[in-house]
Amino acid sequence: MSRVLALDRGSLPRVAWLVLVACAPTLKPAEEPPEAAPGVVNKLSRAPSGHEVMVGELCPEGAAGRPAVAPLLVRNVGWSDNANDLGEVLERGGVPRFVVYGVDGKLAGAFDTMGVVDVGLPQEVATGAYAGASPCTYPLAAKAQNDPGATIKTRADEPKCIAAMHGCGLAVGPLTHGDSPEVPNYQTGGACVSGDQLAVDIDGDGRVESFPLAGVLDSIRGPASEWTALPTATASCTPTFQLYDIKLTAPGTAKKPSDPRATVTMDVLGVVDLDGDGRREVVLALRFPTTRSIVVYTASQTAQRLELAGEATAFPQQ
Repeated sequence: MSRVLALDRGSLPRVAWLVLVACAPTLKPAEEPPEAAPGVVNKLSRAPSGHEVMVGELCPEGAAGRPAVAPLLVRNVGWSDNANDLGEVLERGGVPRFVVYGVDGKLAGAFDTMGVVDVGLPQEVATGAYAGASPCTYPLAAKAQNDPGATIKTRADEPKCIAAMHGCGLAVGPLTHGDSPEVPNYQTGGACVSGDQLAVDIDGDGRVESFPLAGVLDSIRGPASEWTALPTATASCTPTFQLYDIKLTAPGTAKKPSDPRATVTMDVLGVVDLDGDGRREVVLALRFPTTRSIVVYTASQTAQRLELAGEATAFPQQ
């Protein structure tokens, strides 16, 4: 797992990020999947159990005005946020389709991968065609004009999502090995803020696990390698698939108040069982003063302890 972001965080001015994304991408068509050597098991081999999956962020104009998905993490035998691993999977056509979630945790659309492009991020991004609604929308039932007794399904914008995500959203794609893509039924959930805790039902048993907000960052203000829930906790809030603008303020003292420049803004992009083990992953966006990264926390052993699966650079947001 790469932790380069923790070292470089804050070193690149925001204007430089905008220039990087604006540069003309270089298209590389997806390659035919290579045949695996018999008896060889490596980091990108077929996983022995659970879902093989790539997690990304779709932006409708991510590649010089065209739809694109920035790959963030890939799971084969284990999780990887290595840019080379992500690029290799995309270039061999390993993720032909991503499903894209709306703010309510329902599918908003689908992205078909056609190739990869370089837009200045550490990893290449997938370019292709997107069909569906904006990820910053949710379904809204409305009365049909010609039939008062019928309803038609429309979608409405979520202003908080637009402000935080600028129309981008969570994308999930199953890995294939030359066979037809089959999209699993990813089980989604929700989270909410109760006091100074993030309440999430990780294992779907109807009881929430409460993770202290202060525990998501380590001593150098990067994502913590582990995030442990409180042993006994209750939550008096209503969970939703996404949350926005959660302020993570650096601790201060009476003599030295917290520095506003050290405040990190956290968005919950989704709560979903990505690897098929019955425990949901938590996907977060961390907005630092000059950079933005997306992290995935997974509960590999118990719902009470989340482990950092990886951290990757996503599309910069203004």
